[in-house]
Amino acid sequence: MKGIFRIANDVGNRTIRLRMTGEYDLSGMQRLAQELRRATDEYANRSHLILADMRGMLPLAPEVAHVFGELIAYTRHHGVVRCAHLSDDTVQKLQASRLGRQSTPKEDLTVNVASLDEAERVLAEMRAKL
Repeated sequence: MKGIFRIANDVGNRTIRLRMTGEYDLSGMQRLAQELRRATDEYANRSHLILADMRGMLPLAPEVAHVFGELIAYTRHHGVVRCAHLSDDTVQKLQASRLGRQSTPKEDLTVNVASLDEAERVLAEMRAKL
């Protein structure tokens, strides 16, 4: 299945909800990157959160992973202070975690969660600190 994404930006709760499924090619990842950068830019470098629901997403080819890593770095350098990451594929989860660590090596902002409820709790805890 081709990569499909949905971005919902809840500015009032300072949270971007990203849903990704399927197998991404380079052009699909570039479209996602453009839209997620646009959502991130709405915060004008103010602290905000991401819930990345990647259940059903397959691991990325190296050139696609490179674009995704650059996107993660962009969001983190423009205000993301926590990303709750939900995945059902071990390789994809490890790949996303590695890309996150590479983008901000001194502090890993990703928390791997097992459910949407846990993701919301993790983000609520961080939101209370903002």
